[in-house]
Amino acid sequence: MMNITSLDAILQDLLELTLFLEKKVQAESEPEEWIELLDKRQEVMNQLSGLFAEGVSLTEVQKQTYLQPTYEADRKIVPIMDAKKKATETQLAIIRKSKAANQQYGGYGNSYAPYGAFFDKKK
Repeated sequence: MMNITSLDAILQDLLELTLFLEKKVQAESEPEEWIELLDKRQEVMNQLSGLFAEGVSLTEVQKQTYLQPTYEADRKIVPIMDAKKKATETQLAIIRKSKAANQQYGGYGNSYAPYGAFFDKKK
């Protein structure tokens, strides 16, 4: 059977990682900075899932002390991350459109025209 203190330590790790991630996300840091924290957090969650599969259960105190604050932080983090994801997707779509237009017109719009004249190079 699992030792309660080691379960508490895993739950504490989950809470600390989640709260640190919350600070990073709210500080409007770049999403690349979140990846390491998300990976570590996922490892801890996988450990917990394994323990739950073995039949380990949480006490009410553990739920209140660790899981409730983690859940509350998650509720704050997810909308901010979703908004950042949508903003990034929008920027990526603009870049793709710009790239496609540039390829289609061969860069004519961005080329330097000497003496203010345009020379039709297609003829």
